[in-house]
Amino acid sequence: NAPRYDKNKKVYILTSKQTFSAAEGFTYTLQGLKRSTTIGEVSGGGAHPVDDVRLHPHFMAAIPYGRSISPITKTNWEGVGVVPEIKVEAEKALKTAHVLALNNLIAVEKDPGKRENLTSTLKKLQSTN
Repeated sequence: NAPRYDKNKKVYILTSKQTFSAAEGFTYTLQGLKRSTTIGEVSGGGAHPVDDVRLHPHFMAAIPYGRSISPITKTNWEGVGVVPEIKVEAEKALKTAHVLALNNLIAVEKDPGKRENLTSTLKKLQSTN
């Protein structure tokens, strides 16, 4: 039996326009539970699983056969995507999350040496493009 993930630890999820389907479901669920911070672009908006149905030798249709509905929000992300709490271009999402994580760690670190190392790392990160 594995230990539970500490609910006080921060979880950062990076998204882009290409984030879709199951990745959106994971993100939307943690967001609804208030267990993560989503950083990046609004995702693609694919909540309903589909089956391809051949209607004619030269024509197919993608027919939804289910719906993902959050028990918390009573809705889903179909057609609208998962909206991040912190909207930035996908290329900037990792650095943005890194800066946020370092700031959060610095705020709670009690050991002066560790806090200095975190602050130094943050300054180096912020000095890069």
